[in-house]
Amino acid sequence: MQKWFVVGMLIAIVIAGGCVNKEDGTNKTVPQTKLEDIKIGVLITQTGGLGPIGEGMANGAKLAALEINKQGINGRNVTLIIEDTGTNPAKAAEAAKKLIEMDKVQVIIGAVASSETLAVAPIVEKSKVVLISPSSTAPSVTDAGEYVFRVIGSDNLQGDAISQLAMAENFTKPATLVENNDYGIGLENVFKTKFKGTVVSSIHYEKGKADYRTELDTIKKANPDVIIFVGYPAEASTILAQTKQLGLKTKWIAAEGIADPVMFDNKDVAAQMEGMYLTRPASPEGNPEYQNFQKLYREAFGKDPGIYSDTEFDATMLAAEVIKEVGNDGEKIKNALPPVSRQYKAITGDKVFDENGDVPQDYTVLEVKNKTMVTIGSWSLNSGIKLQ
Repeated sequence: MQKWFVVGMLIAIVIAGGCVNKEDGTNKTVPQTKLEDIKIGVLITQTGGLGPIGEGMANGAKLAALEINKQGINGRNVTLIIEDTGTNPAKAAEAAKKLIEMDKVQVIIGAVASSETLAVAPIVEKSKVVLISPSSTAPSVTDAGEYVFRVIGSDNLQGDAISQLAMAENFTKPATLVENNDYGIGLENVFKTKFKGTVVSSIHYEKGKADYRTELDTIKKANPDVIIFVGYPAEASTILAQTKQLGLKTKWIAAEGIADPVMFDNKDVAAQMEGMYLTRPASPEGNPEYQNFQKLYREAFGKDPGIYSDTEFDATMLAAEVIKEVGNDGEKIKNALPPVSRQYKAITGDKVFDENGDVPQDYTVLEVKNKTMVTIGSWSLNSGIKLQ
């Protein structure tokens, strides 16, 4: 009896501490294999025209990864592979190829600018990798491909919101000043279609210039009663600083591309923004889920979230939910995104994808008062514009 007890103990020790190596017959401890992390690609504008908001967006994805890894995905953690696109379509395309071919990701969160997303779309379509943009709003993204989704509304909606805001404020002679890209021209086209009145000047400006006084002088001569602006923080800061030099005191309505407190970093720009109206995708900031997101963000990064930090968080969390359901395979993720989106509780509101990968969207109307963007109204497809 004692003999068999000792043998049993020895067998137990062998099982617990190691096993026989089949190649050389020796006893070696074989550690339990750690499951490989799931890689999720992130395309972020850390530089270029949208560079000023890139950090806040990247933080949204990082916060999501922290939350996901508290429980993991079927025993695996998530690792984010973050690439800078420079607010440049060609650079975004190269970054996407790197994520797909070298890092072997099956889902990418991004891109940020609509022109970047449209440049990346053919690449993800060919590779059967899912792309979920948190911020690309151009109407043309709707038809970018079956692997392209976005958790933000199309500018078919925002253009309508801006036109209704302009008419509610009794403006009759708008000028449009928009960046010469898919985002700017796409939103401008919707505004022109919806606005009941005469657009007295239409300017498409090029990014990266140091001087926009020629464009601004053309607008000044047209004598508009409001300027409709669509663009990004870097160029917007230059343009707004130069409006003071030209004595251009017309009211402005701007799209969400500059609806971020980063615009107030330059005091001269902040002064020129005083009284400006802006539209911004609405977030249900009063609900517990959103308040918890804000709390977690402040604890992690020591500041408030900026524009699209929240949709970046939602896009990353939604990707994880789908991977949890169907595994890390691009085609399966693409097929599962619509049904999973109906169940996912997003912090920024319903994210139910339609057949084009688009979602519904309401908008908040803001006014700049003392370097603060104050809510003064809202817009929804069902109710239209409502001002306080």
